[in-house]
This record gives sequence, C-alpha cells and structure tokens, in this order.
Amino acid sequence: MKRHCLLIIAVLLCMNAYAQTKTFTLVESAPEAIKANYQLASRFSPSKLRKLIYSTSVDPHWLKQTNRFWYQFETPYGKEWYIVDPALKTKRKLFDTDRMAADITLIVRDPFDAQHLPIENLKFAKDERSVTFEVRSTIDEVKPDRKDKKAADSLQKKIFSFSYDLTTSTLKEIPNFQKPKAKPSWGSVAPDSSAIIFSRNYNLYWMDKDNYKKAVKNEEDSTIVEHQLTKDGVKFYSYGSDGDGENNEDNIKNNKKRRGAF
Repeated sequence: MKRHCLLIIAVLLCMNAYAQTKTFTLVESAPEAIKANYQLASRFSPSKLRKLIYSTSVDPHWLKQTNRFWYQFETPYGKEWYIVDPALKTKRKLFDTDRMAADITLIVRDPFDAQHLPIENLKFAKDERSVTFEVRSTIDEVKPDRKDKKAADSLQKKIFSFSYDLTTSTLKEIPNFQKPKAKPSWGSVAPDSSAIIFSRNYNLYWMDKDNYKKAVKNEEDSTIVEHQLTKDGVKFYSYGSDGDGENNEDNIKNNKKRRGAF
C-alpha cells in the first residue's frame, strides 16, 4: 500500500515538474507582435501606383470638323499620340516621337528623348491641320505676379509653347503664348457640341451650346438655361460626382454646383 502511495506521489511530482517546464518553454518561445509595415503599404499608394500602371483605356478627343479623334496612350516605352478615323478604319501616330524630341531639344536646350516627352495640353487648331502643346523646361524664371524677385517662391520653371504643322511635320515655338481660358471641368461636351452633360444634386442635367458659352464666361450667369434629365439620384447612387471625401458642410454647398457626370 505504501509503495502504491509513493508511486502515485512520484507520478504527480513528475507531472507538476513537466507542466512547469512546459509553461516556461511556451513563454520563452512566444512570437513577437507583428508591427505595421507602413513603408511597404506606401508603395501601393495611388500616387506611386500611377507611376507603375500605364494606360489601361482610351480617352478619345473628338475633332469638330471631322469624325476623327485623337488620344494619348502610355506604355513602359513612353507616350504615343494617335489620330483615328473610324470611317476609314485607320489609326496612325500624330508625329514621330524621336524627331519631336530632337526638335524640342534644339529649341529648349534641355535634353529630351522619345521615351520621356513631357508634352502637355495638346490641342488641335480649328482647321485641324496643326496642334499646339506645352513643354516644361528646367529654366528658372520669375513668376509674373511676384514683386520680390529674391523670395524663395518667386521662381518657376519656364514653359515653352509650340505649334506643330501636321502636313509639313515642322515644329516652331510660339513666343509669349497666351493661354485661352480653361473650360469648366464639369462639362461633358457632345462630339458635335450640341449638348453638354453634367450633374447637380446627384442628378443628370444638360444645356445647349449657347448656354454653355455663357457658363464658360461666368458660371453664375442667371440667364443660363439648363434641363434636368433624372430625378432619382441620391448620395452613393448618383449620376455624377457625389463629393466623396468632403465633409457634410462642403458637400451640401458643393452639391448645388455643377459637377461632372458619369
């Protein structure tokens, strides 16, 4: 009997010692808490993804005199500009990017190559025989609205304006180019310019060409006539921008204004 009791006590002592050892081992080998890797997450921010993801769709810019349109498309090999004629089922480059880079370099005196052409604000002339565009250089110049030329924020990079003749493939600089007033960003203009679509208070509206011209000059013109197309638009289910990211006060105020339509 005594042997039996001693055996039970010995077993219990061994189990207790094993349990203490096991607990100690678990505490020692507990993994460290995983820390948030914000640096890795920042690699996938919208601003950085834009540099990694190139063109995935075509944004056609319709010409007024014909049924043609032009668009810009970017790949890892650089940007290209194309002119498309749907009636003839043709597509061709607006210009040779290698030659364009060389011509711009001669005028601006900054080194450019075909893969990194910084062409901005490309627009067709009314006769559709030439295009104008801008190139930002590395040359510093004083901002026109600055009185103190020595201030740190008084300088800006000089922008060169160019005209390119599509028939002769010749490039020339436009000195002292005056930019036309920018058109409202909310207007989606029909190819024939007969109607302009936009949204307001989550719903779809339209106006004709004459009233759009008034809006370009003064958006607050009380004589502008616009027509409502829908009445079932609500927040999160709107026909245009619903001010996502705005606070309530700004959202209520901006919903009364014209916004872009989807």
